[in-house]
Amino acid sequence: MKVTVVGAGYVGLVTSVCLAELGHLVTCIDIQQEKIDLLQSGQCLFHEPGLEALLEKNLNEKRLSFTSNPHDAYSKKDIIFIAVGTQEKHDGSVDPKYLYVVAHTIAHYIEQDVIVCTKSTVPVGTNEIIQQIIDSRKPPNLQVEVVANPDFLREGSAIIDFFHGDRIVIGTSNPKVAAILNELYLPLQIPIFKTDIRSAEMIKYAFNAFLATKMSFLNEMARICENVGANIEEVAYGIGHNKKIGYDSRFPMETKTLAQLSSLLNEPLPLLEAVIQVNNR
Repeated sequence: MKVTVVGAGYVGLVTSVCLAELGHLVTCIDIQQEKIDLLQSGQCLFHEPGLEALLEKNLNEKRLSFTSNPHDAYSKKDIIFIAVGTQEKHDGSVDPKYLYVVAHTIAHYIEQDVIVCTKSTVPVGTNEIIQQIIDSRKPPNLQVEVVANPDFLREGSAIIDFFHGDRIVIGTSNPKVAAILNELYLPLQIPIFKTDIRSAEMIKYAFNAFLATKMSFLNEMARICENVGANIEEVAYGIGHNKKIGYDSRFPMETKTLAQLSSLLNEPLPLLEAVIQVNNR
């Protein structure tokens, strides 16, 4: 398939390189020309095990290219992945304004029916706004379907996570679109979980909040370990060796966004609030 990935940051670059490795024709677009020039010459912008070798391989085999030209990126493509970074607002929540800018640009340059997949972590309801923006500005004869397809890549193991992940989440109510994405990811032979678009958005937030909860438990255990003379790193390894628990723990800004959402909905989340307090302490 002919694919464009918007954003040459961590998620965007890894996604571009790995989709090209699957055999798709991938164009990665970024507004920073200096970054594009470096990537087109085969220079990776950050260290990620295995990434630079795959970058060079797929550039040489002409399955991967980089551009800052929106016409080259968006015209005559089957699927467009949005993987631009999001900023944090003053209240700690996620600001999706850059995604809306991308949506405006996509609508202006597309020349055929296309699927737009959002990989960026976004507040619930964001993809519906992206759909509205594109529908209001695209040529009337074209069909665009916006899909939530969150990433679950971890720094340091992103290549492994892409090719050997636990699941792929696809949020769409259109079975034909889901079938196309299933075909895109088919070579990975990873379980694909199809759901509605808002549930897919929420899955990423719930996943990150759960990881933050694990981290708060370890932080509490660290305080006990200090008092009894135990080593928290060895304790964490000992319990993390159980597959039901695992090692992955982080405290992303999306946890704050989820807490803010609960406040706006007047649905208190005392466990999440406690997680934030424990991790801050």
